[in-house]
Amino acid sequence: MYSEEIIRRVERSLRQDGNCATKTCIKDLSKVQVMDLYLMDYGEKISPSEVRRVIMEIFGINLEGISSLEKIRISVFSKGQWITQQPRDLFVVHAGAGDVDVKIYPTDYFKEQSGIDKIPDSLGEKLVKLGYQPQKDKKEYYYRDPSAQPVPMDFKDETMSAIGGVVKRDYQDL
Repeated sequence: MYSEEIIRRVERSLRQDGNCATKTCIKDLSKVQVMDLYLMDYGEKISPSEVRRVIMEIFGINLEGISSLEKIRISVFSKGQWITQQPRDLFVVHAGAGDVDVKIYPTDYFKEQSGIDKIPDSLGEKLVKLGYQPQKDKKEYYYRDPSAQPVPMDFKDETMSAIGGVVKRDYQDL
């Protein structure tokens, strides 16, 4: 469900329109409807950072985080689509259905430019410390949440940081 602030603003918008304004009614709304109602209650003045925060909370999409991936050259596949993908990206973070599992593998660009066809050992070591397991002769690393819950944001951040650190230190010139 949503935070109390989101619920409060959505309830207020629904009441103004004479619609059902309970948590049960809100639960039945699409995320786009929740976003629209939240913004309607907020009014005309809303900061860009507030819009990004609400998108994160409602849709689970971290726009600031996605933007930062361009610099560290990571492609991300999540929720059944490419979230970010550039021709010169070096690694892929591929989240499975429901974000309960993740695999990391090098891009074709990385393999062509580096001459390495697997995850470099320096990155593999960091991924193992996070709980990933090597697969396919270390050509990819795989993690599945033990309780089949979506991978927490902190874990995603640690994964991106591990990849970004290796890219910055060893592969930024590719």
